[in-house]
Amino acid sequence: PQPTDDGSFTFFSEEFGETFHSRYGAKDEAFQKFAIATDLPDKALRSQIRLLDVCYGLGYNTAAALETIWRVNPACQVEVVGLELDPTVPTAAIQPPLIDIWSGSVQEALRAIAQFHHHKTNNLDARLYLGDARQTIQAVKQSGFQADAILFDPFSPRRCPQLWTIEFFSLVVACLA
Repeated sequence: PQPTDDGSFTFFSEEFGETFHSRYGAKDEAFQKFAIATDLPDKALRSQIRLLDVCYGLGYNTAAALETIWRVNPACQVEVVGLELDPTVPTAAIQPPLIDIWSGSVQEALRAIAQFHHHKTNNLDARLYLGDARQTIQAVKQSGFQADAILFDPFSPRRCPQLWTIEFFSLVVACLA
């Protein structure tokens, strides 16, 4: 864990040579670049929202989305499909104090997603697909899943060019409602 300026933590990926989040703040980045930028406060007025989290990582983007949605509409039914290459990352991210920045219900969801790759409650159905996103996105597409918002967060194109191709974008867009 590496502290960021907002008091939250991020990790450094040896494989990709980058941190998972900016130094200014991992939590702030998740809210600003994903929850707010995808208009989740407005979408939360609906009874149901489906999210596709490409490169789930520490789970911060999903966590920020859930916090945002449930702050506006605690009864909103949320379905999350996450794609993650390395299962050790979400598992490491549920350790205190990293997870302490989220509400109790979101902590519970992050723990279950990391440990069991699935979590279902009255207002959340979350699944985590493990493996190369170029393959797991195909399974998501074949399932007929249609997201209302996509949290697209791979490492930079310079470090992870395989997830910044027209072919991969086409598969991701096919999962957008």
